Amino acid sequence: MKFLFNILCRETTLYQAWKRVKAKGSVGGVDGVTLLDFDKNKWSQLKALLDELKTSRWSPLPYWEIEVSKTKNPDEKRRLGMTTIRDKIVQQAIKDLLEPRCERQFCGNSYGYRPGKGATKAIRRVLQECRDEKYQFVLRLDIDNFFDNIDHDILQRRLATICSDEEVVRLVMLIVKMGRVQQSSGRWIQTQEGTPQGAILSPLLSNLYLSSFDQYAVSRGVPYIRYADDFLFLCETAEQAEDIYQRTAQHLQERLKLSLNEPHCVIPLSEGFDFLGVAIKNHQVSITEEKRKQLCNDIRSLAIDSNGFSAKSKRAIDGITRYYGKLLPQEDLEALDNALVERVKEIIESTEGGINSKTALRFVVNLLPFMSKRYHEQVKVITEDLVEHFVSVKGKDQLEDSEQKNKKLIQQRKKEFRLKEAEASGLLVNKPGAFIGLTSRGVTVSKKGKLLARYHPGNLSHIVITGRGVSMSSNLLDYCMANKIPIDIFDKQGTHIGSFLSTQFMQSTLWEQQAMAGVKQRNTIALSIIEGKVKNQHALLKYFHKYHKLNFPNLSPAMEQMNGAVDHFKTFKKEANLSEENFTAKLMGHEAQVAICYWGYIRELLMDDEVGFVSREHQGAQDLVNCMLNYGYSMLYVRIWQSLLVAKLNPFDGVIHARRDGKPALVYDMIEIFRSQVVDRIVISLVQKGYDLGVNNGLLTDSTRQTLAKAVMERLARYEKYKGQEMKMEQIIERQTKQLAEFFASGEKFKPYIAKW
Repeated sequence: MKFLFNILCRETTLYQAWKRVKAKGSVGGVDGVTLLDFDKNKWSQLKALLDELKTSRWSPLPYWEIEVSKTKNPDEKRRLGMTTIRDKIVQQAIKDLLEPRCERQFCGNSYGYRPGKGATKAIRRVLQECRDEKYQFVLRLDIDNFFDNIDHDILQRRLATICSDEEVVRLVMLIVKMGRVQQSSGRWIQTQEGTPQGAILSPLLSNLYLSSFDQYAVSRGVPYIRYADDFLFLCETAEQAEDIYQRTAQHLQERLKLSLNEPHCVIPLSEGFDFLGVAIKNHQVSITEEKRKQLCNDIRSLAIDSNGFSAKSKRAIDGITRYYGKLLPQEDLEALDNALVERVKEIIESTEGGINSKTALRFVVNLLPFMSKRYHEQVKVITEDLVEHFVSVKGKDQLEDSEQKNKKLIQQRKKEFRLKEAEASGLLVNKPGAFIGLTSRGVTVSKKGKLLARYHPGNLSHIVITGRGVSMSSNLLDYCMANKIPIDIFDKQGTHIGSFLSTQFMQSTLWEQQAMAGVKQRNTIALSIIEGKVKNQHALLKYFHKYHKLNFPNLSPAMEQMNGAVDHFKTFKKEANLSEENFTAKLMGHEAQVAICYWGYIRELLMDDEVGFVSREHQGAQDLVNCMLNYGYSMLYVRIWQSLLVAKLNPFDGVIHARRDGKPALVYDMIEIFRSQVVDRIVISLVQKGYDLGVNNGLLTDSTRQTLAKAVMERLARYEKYKGQEMKMEQIIERQTKQLAEFFASGEKFKPYIAKW
């Protein structure tokens, strides 16, 4: 059967593989062809590659063998096999076909080179297992020259068990057995065993080779964790550890022709042990002083100039932050962050330059991936200290022009007080049993006579109640109704229970003009609303992509898909027939395609945050991100509703969503413009900034609801540029609904709000 081979020999399969190879920024092999070279003629190159595969003429070029020093022992060398771009594409395509089949066979205790796994999760698994007090010893083992000693016959038998396609198996073994050319001498070396480190297929094949050993190790009945060729067992006694060692060494030698490195280590857990570059003791992760110095030295050798990190240095610092940044205690992270700051100072002091202006310095500091909480919180102070150091070192003592300096100070104060204004404009009450009152000194929140907070009523534009048993005075209610300050009440699920609204919201309505709008008018508004939604989703992704594209290679293909979907929507808009009765069905079909790409990008963006986000879910969502989105949308939904009433529009008469009894269809329509910029942006930022967020049985924790509600309210009260003016987001929403009212009343053109990124 050649089922998999036929899939391999498709243009789409090779093209998707090419995109993945390109996204990784891979280097080439012995033919000297670079990614840039291949990209110039990619279609003809892929066609030729496809023809060679179909006619069984494809044969990989030899690996280009280079040697690098091992981290643990610099005197020892590790051989890396560099493949050509063409061969990388074939290997990537085969990997994409085989990996799902392999994953079904693999053991959950294996963490190296697997989707959804990784070293960070391996360490966390070890910490979890160490909490079982019956295990007092750890057996630390690793395989001697594992990749170089993989037996080809055993590998081929393993491969045949998960792939019945003989042609694909033949290609894999051709790849594995292909010889190599030494970079140092140019000599051809015949490959007798092993699979080259650096080849795309090698990690998958290495896990396949050890899959039977993983099953054997798990059968020992004690905790077992493996990452590549490093693994450990937790044991109850030292005798048990020695017995497992002897049996493990025998199994590897007899079944897989592999040997363990000596000496093996049986260590009491109380003494702590090293694994995957970190020290584990008393359920805590740390690094040795020697390792800390090594990492700090690595950081202080980074190449940084006015454009930021060099490509090599970017990869190096990303590796440190993505691994150690998620595991180490704050003390160790602060030491690494301090090394980053010291490196910047060294570059400032260097006679060779590298950072040539204060603007460039601020740009560089903004790129520094600080890992500790303290450095994150003090980034502004650190920036100004470095600027002061720059001025001192470069001898540029003269102050900036007084007018510019004053302007900057005014802007700083403006930003400071705008932030305070945003914090004070929305009152969130989530304390059960709290009482909201009005006194001569302002709006107060108290509980059992104890004052919890006081707000100046002149700044207040909204009150949100999420706590149970909250009460309020009639004086407060009178004041809020007279000053058009809505009071919204939500339950724990984020469901809007109801609102107190001034009767002034219901005066001089435009309901009749709205109801009389024709098909073309409604389709015009529907198209404008969805255009606003699509552009705002695109703007949000471009905003995140700007800062994360180098850290997450999978984001670039996801962004390409989003760009393509947006282009398709633009084409649809140009060709739209607004007089069609079924126009909205076509419109929502195109909107759905954009949405798939949008949420797909966000899934990739949040992949390393371990929040379990897979796709967008509405009712019944159980994961943290979807629960937060639904809660935030509920708060936004109420603001849209109230704004439509202020604009004298009928919330139940929609242009996109079907009109049904009790369903505010126009609210569902208008919220589409603002979801991404008001709620999605907030939720993603809270997750990525490491806030203490949680969900329990499908409900957000009290602290999570409070954090999210506060952030959404502040977002609504925050200023941004809109049509040449600075206004709050809640004012932009009101301006949009007024424009919609003007459209129904007099035919004025409606332009949706589009966010800047």
